[in-house]
Amino acid sequence: MIMPRYMPPDAYFDDPATKMDPTPRDDSLALALAGGGITRVQEWITRGRGGAKQRGLRSDLVTLCICPHLLPCKRPSASWCARQHGVSRQRASRLQQEFARELGANIQFRGMRFLNWANA
Repeated sequence: MIMPRYMPPDAYFDDPATKMDPTPRDDSLALALAGGGITRVQEWITRGRGGAKQRGLRSDLVTLCICPHLLPCKRPSASWCARQHGVSRQRASRLQQEFARELGANIQFRGMRFLNWANA
């Protein structure tokens, strides 16, 4: 079958998507969820005793869990964070486990393939 050179506007192989008006994106829900997650992480960082030293350690542990490539070392670990802040490795490891236990179901850690929504 030979196709005509000029197609009628409502021909069967016209793309209907070109005639649709794109709906405006509503990112308010995504921004609200992200803001809630950031607020929970900041509350965990500022909670507890120890003042600024404790907040620095907790902040480094959060960075270690979420995006370790931002820490200034080749192989970041809880031991490295403990050495940098002058606390024991056990203390840093317990804090990292506490963070993972409290917020792990809501945050995608590096190396996780899928977010664990079963516990959320």
